Amino acid sequence: MPTPPRLATFEAWLLQNGAILHKIARAYATPTDRDDLHQDLLLALWDALPFYRAEAQPQTFIYRVALNRALNWTRTRRPHVPLPDLPAPTRDTDQLDQLYAAIAQLPELDRSLILLHLDGLTYAEIAQVLGLTETNIGARLTRLRQRLKEMLT
Repeated sequence: MPTPPRLATFEAWLLQNGAILHKIARAYATPTDRDDLHQDLLLALWDALPFYRAEAQPQTFIYRVALNRALNWTRTRRPHVPLPDLPAPTRDTDQLDQLYAAIAQLPELDRSLILLHLDGLTYAEIAQVLGLTETNIGARLTRLRQRLKEMLT
């Protein structure tokens, strides 16, 4: 029996872009809630798949769906609790964990922006996902990189 087209597309997208959902879950949820958010992101992508019109790359569509769901999830799931300051780096502390801890402290839009940037999207692709201008993306990223540098040193 052949695989239905929707399922085949969904599976192909997850093979090529599944890491996007993990990164977003890691940036928007606490360690205990990451699996719940990841599952919610998968469901959101499945639900949104029929609305994909190939006007953008699948990666851009996946980011848009996942970031919107993550933002809504964080707003409705639990009240915002400020995260504590980052601990001083030690030899035992993983640099990637420090980076994600710093990203988690950023406002929601900045968090989305830096995740897209770290994943290598162009300014034009980021602008399409977030609905901002490319000029605005460049200015925000300059400030964000400096802020993250200060947070991590």
